[in-house]
Amino acid sequence: MGSLRFVKRLRRILLETWAILPLAVVVGFLGPFGTYLSGNFIDRVGRWWFLLMGAYVTSRPIMAGWRWLARSTGLPQGSLVFWGMVLSSFPMAYIWLLMGRDEVRLLGGYTGLVPFTLLYSLAIMAVVWWAERADTHLLRYYDGTQTRLSLGTVLSGASGRPTTGTEAMLSGARPRLYARLTPQFEGDILALESEDHYVRVHGMRGSELLLMRLRDAIAEMDEYPGEQTHRSWWVARHAVAEVSGSGRTWHLRLVNGSRALIARDSVDRLRRSGFLPV
Repeated sequence: MGSLRFVKRLRRILLETWAILPLAVVVGFLGPFGTYLSGNFIDRVGRWWFLLMGAYVTSRPIMAGWRWLARSTGLPQGSLVFWGMVLSSFPMAYIWLLMGRDEVRLLGGYTGLVPFTLLYSLAIMAVVWWAERADTHLLRYYDGTQTRLSLGTVLSGASGRPTTGTEAMLSGARPRLYARLTPQFEGDILALESEDHYVRVHGMRGSELLLMRLRDAIAEMDEYPGEQTHRSWWVARHAVAEVSGSGRTWHLRLVNGSRALIARDSVDRLRRSGFLPV
């Protein structure tokens, strides 16, 4: 599981840093902030690439921090990241004022740097957005996750209606989500975990990433017995090995050793459904 996460992050970083080069070419050609008259086209592209890479190194961790805060608090990620990056432009402008080169200082001091750093933050957000879409394309068309059909899909199509969770367990049919997994995924789906725009499907011997929303992945479990325990977790009932906690603080240990979160506002609902002890 750790190696899969490393490969995913490395692929995303490579896509993001590559996207900065054509962006530097476009900005170098346009020559904003009066840079059109400073040097030839190649020199302008080189300077803008250097500045964009500096913005990427400083802005990308900040953007990751705002995303983490959105996941932890349950706030809308898009709005929080956007306004968080806008807010972060003000201290970033001060850092650039202290560390920037002469051409940065020529923008007019701190008040001139604020719209400059805001523009860079928006550019980095656009780069990250493009990289996520490019990553989607790579996963969808080149990793083979869309090629396998499951027994649950076949039975659902044959009967003309989705197979319920209880019927699936009795008939041996599998939920539709299995159709998205590679043949290397073995055994039952134990849990679903949201990771940015992906869903990590946990099994007994490993996990796989799917590019989809958690609520769509839960829908494709076809009412298989389980509960959404947190805004980023869904857990199958048979996957719970141990429940720990008291009051409104609870955690789950799964049969594969993973630990799942339980949201405080979900405790009462999970108790009523019998998922948690009363």
